[in-house]
Amino acid sequence: MVKSTDYIIIGAGPAGVCAANILSKSGKKIVIVGKILGGSYCSTNSIVSESLVGLSKMFEKFRIIKDSFIEDDVDNVALDFKRVKKIVDSNLNKAKKQFLEIIEDAQAEYIEGTAVFTDSNMLDITLPDNSVVSYKFKKCLIATGAAVPKSNLYPSRKNLDISTFINMESIPDSVAIIGGGALGVEVASFFSRFGSKVTLVEKSDRLLPIVDAQISKKLEDTLKKRGINLVTSHNITKIERVGQKYIALSEAGPVESEEVFICTGRVPAIQELKLENAGVNIDENGFMIYSNNLQTCNKNIYIAGDVSHIMMNLSWAYYSATVAARNMLGENIEYTPEILPVYIDTDPEIALIGLSEEAAKARGLDYGVFKYVFGDIYGIYNNAGGQQTVIKTIYDKSSKTFLGIQAMGREVNGLIATFAIIMKLKITIEQIPDFVYINPVFNEFFKEVSEKLL
Repeated sequence: MVKSTDYIIIGAGPAGVCAANILSKSGKKIVIVGKILGGSYCSTNSIVSESLVGLSKMFEKFRIIKDSFIEDDVDNVALDFKRVKKIVDSNLNKAKKQFLEIIEDAQAEYIEGTAVFTDSNMLDITLPDNSVVSYKFKKCLIATGAAVPKSNLYPSRKNLDISTFINMESIPDSVAIIGGGALGVEVASFFSRFGSKVTLVEKSDRLLPIVDAQISKKLEDTLKKRGINLVTSHNITKIERVGQKYIALSEAGPVESEEVFICTGRVPAIQELKLENAGVNIDENGFMIYSNNLQTCNKNIYIAGDVSHIMMNLSWAYYSATVAARNMLGENIEYTPEILPVYIDTDPEIALIGLSEEAAKARGLDYGVFKYVFGDIYGIYNNAGGQQTVIKTIYDKSSKTFLGIQAMGREVNGLIATFAIIMKLKITIEQIPDFVYINPVFNEFFKEVSEKLL
């Protein structure tokens, strides 16, 4: 028997659930198919790393406060690892519950199962009991997220990604992190806060290739001061288990640690979909081909979220889902990559949006650069050595509008949120001094930089 629906969404993660909420305004039938409620957000790295980042910051902040102005008889602040695991597990369950509530509010039908295309407007769903139900659809959204690629570095173990944290018995004394991208530096930061001796290994000559080179260098210096051992230009070729240690091997020499995590990125989770049956084309890199309105070669199939391989974060998941869903409802809008913010929860935090200086130069733009450095405005951290905030802005000399900003420091994500609005509305440098800001906040920077440029 073949069932039918107006909209079918493959993937029950942030992008898929967000799209269902928007499509519900049509009053038409919506079906969501997913192996796991919450998708890859709840099953792999995302919510685990986010939880650990937050908990490690709380742990570090407590130690700073205790050493600053609290009198007690406790010499050592100990970490209760079992409670940490319970909190992470609780966060996973809460997230799944929230996703289910949104699906129910959208009056969509959720089906746990695995979907494969059988035709341009047909797919089969294999249910947990191995039975199969077929669906004919008018419009489809692929929001299957991203998966941790199978690694040949350590073939005797299923995976060594951060999702395996939940199976650990204690915080390791030493950790090796393979990969110096966004996930790698976040994982290195929270293990360092928890007290592990961390070695961060990156095969290129610097961390975070998406970040401005000057800010990347500043981050490296700060991580080293925290005691994190950075090893760049170091390509790991094999990981071995020797006794109670892992040894990561490369031409430059071995890296030894109690635990090792591979954080070299994720790939779109499309291997099981049989996209060729639906007429969805794939490029030479294995990524789906689609237009700027997130429509694939099949005009009735759209994509959203991590599976697009543009960005892999919640901001992009919600934004792309909104663009795709509105187009599925009949609009014709395109996504704008220049206004997409990126937040990297390392220590110190990094946030950016728009063009970097390298990108502006490559496009041949007539641009200017303004760099600003100031101290830690959050005095509580001063006893811990404080942290400078570094902000680098790129602006168009002729139009007097901002092209991009990259910032590093505590809580700079709020700064980027304001900047996203400025860029979206094309607010000029001349207009910014008219705004009134609360003191002390980073957003005062906009007024100061504008006054200096005028």
